[in-house]
Amino acid sequence: MTEKFKRALILSGGGTRSAIYVGMFAALDELGMAPDVLIASCGGAFAATVINAFPDHLSRKDYLKSREYFDFVSGTRLTNEKKLSRIGILTLQKFLNKKNAPYIEDIFSRYLVEMNQDLSKDFPSLKTDFSKEIPTVIIGSEILFDPNETGQKRNNRKLYQKLILTDPETAKKIIPAEIILDSDHFKNSAIAETTIIRTDFSMLEGTRISVSDMFYVAPFQSEGRYFVGGAIDLIPIELAKHLAGKVFIEKKQAYNPVEESFVRAVLGYSGNERLREIESQNPDYQIDTTSIKQELDGYYIKKNINWKNFGIDLALPKTYGHFRENMERQWQYGFDQAMKSLTIIPKDKNW
Repeated sequence: MTEKFKRALILSGGGTRSAIYVGMFAALDELGMAPDVLIASCGGAFAATVINAFPDHLSRKDYLKSREYFDFVSGTRLTNEKKLSRIGILTLQKFLNKKNAPYIEDIFSRYLVEMNQDLSKDFPSLKTDFSKEIPTVIIGSEILFDPNETGQKRNNRKLYQKLILTDPETAKKIIPAEIILDSDHFKNSAIAETTIIRTDFSMLEGTRISVSDMFYVAPFQSEGRYFVGGAIDLIPIELAKHLAGKVFIEKKQAYNPVEESFVRAVLGYSGNERLREIESQNPDYQIDTTSIKQELDGYYIKKNINWKNFGIDLALPKTYGHFRENMERQWQYGFDQAMKSLTIIPKDKNW
């Protein structure tokens, strides 16, 4: 039997939490609880890539405050889907229909944020090998339907194949048959029961796949096939327990009604039921970020309704100086929350 890792840290999205997760990682290291494997989904994949691209906590924080990262964030552009006549009506439709993925949703053309297919153009400093600094797995999925099938009834068909993206050595430790999600709400979802391991994607490609959230960012395309995000399993606790003796997760806020309705419409399960299921599996420790909106108010990218233009706006940092302050505050929040949550753990040999 392959020896387990000692400690796994799950970095579980959303897209603007990268600095928070890098701060958490630094705090765990300072406490003598540094994880020896990272499991990343959605926006957490970007944090995992930054951790692997640089050798120490200072250089990672410096990168998050760099011009390269600022140019990417400040250059964020919304599509025409931002109009309330589009995103607003879509949201209302999904909110009112309580069925689990009754249709094959158009996630190919209905998305809010423009993002390059090739992230190496935006992040030349992040061209790094998988698991360069620390073994890492990234969660994604392959789309099992063609763009011309959107709008059709699903009829209980499986639409998404869960993927684990990693390096060949870490892949040897994973037995897919032992991490099948067998709860009723997954059995009836649009997600295939099995999980596929892929070791042929670069780390930035894995990140681009994982951040491709439904109705938010377009799917990643490679060799005529389409891939989407880590939202398929945002907190993969079964995988973490399979890989490591101890598991650290983030205690997140519940899905809001819009998020819940999108997960149900596209993937066919309840995000909040899944959070309750994760709690019932007793993760070894949770880092509480439920105060994020209050603690980081004004230092965090938020979506707002622009009633003048009848659409969605993003509150982006207006200057490089403001951006650097945002990143510092976010990193410190992640660091502080990890310290508050974990300093009560006895530092014995089991950790």
